[in-house]
Amino acid sequence: MSQKSFFLCFILSIVTMPAFGLAQCTLGIDAKNVLSSFVAYTDLRINSVQQSLEILAATTEARSGKWENIKGLLSGYQKSDSGLIVWYVRPDGTYYTVDKGLMDVKLTDRSYFPDIIEGRSVIGALVVSKSTAQRSTVIAIPVKEEGKIVGAVGASLFLDRLSEQLDSTFILPQDAAFFALAPNGLTTLHREKDRHFLDPREMGSETLKMAANEMLAKTSGETTYIFDNVMKMAI
Repeated sequence: MSQKSFFLCFILSIVTMPAFGLAQCTLGIDAKNVLSSFVAYTDLRINSVQQSLEILAATTEARSGKWENIKGLLSGYQKSDSGLIVWYVRPDGTYYTVDKGLMDVKLTDRSYFPDIIEGRSVIGALVVSKSTAQRSTVIAIPVKEEGKIVGAVGASLFLDRLSEQLDSTFILPQDAAFFALAPNGLTTLHREKDRHFLDPREMGSETLKMAANEMLAKTSGETTYIFDNVMKMAI
């Protein structure tokens, strides 16, 4: 299995005070428990998609390698699970989506594609979807017939939608935000969805840059930074 890291760390960011003023508020929640819940929810979401695709990849329809045979199964799954698109890719990189059928581009240029061809599942590759232009994380399961890779079934899980689901499930105070960082520093999830795929180290705040490097280097802890003239604490 290829783990194209979806996130390295999950962070809860809390406004503590204006950068040049008095204390604004304190957060009346158990931040560590909230973070654990965020991680558990995200893991469950991705695992559920992975398990569904594994079931689909094992079907006779998928193993036939013919889009007309598998389209109905994938369409049924997509209708049952909002916030993603489902697709089928052949070994030559041509692929089909439930909504658009055969696409006029290939997936051969995707960094995860060699893993599929070599029979490894892909969990959490970060992409901008070719079919929807949405920022997404990819889950893909190779399809084998008589030991040979005949294709893969995949899903592009929309990060904006996943952030919305997190935000509606865990009601945070207005002065708090959640975000997750990939090992390369890119933001994979954020309460403010326009920050997806941005690197906090490149947002003009030296204190945020130092804090982000600290987050990426440690497995846990607390740090502070100033952004938009507001002092924030990150857990």
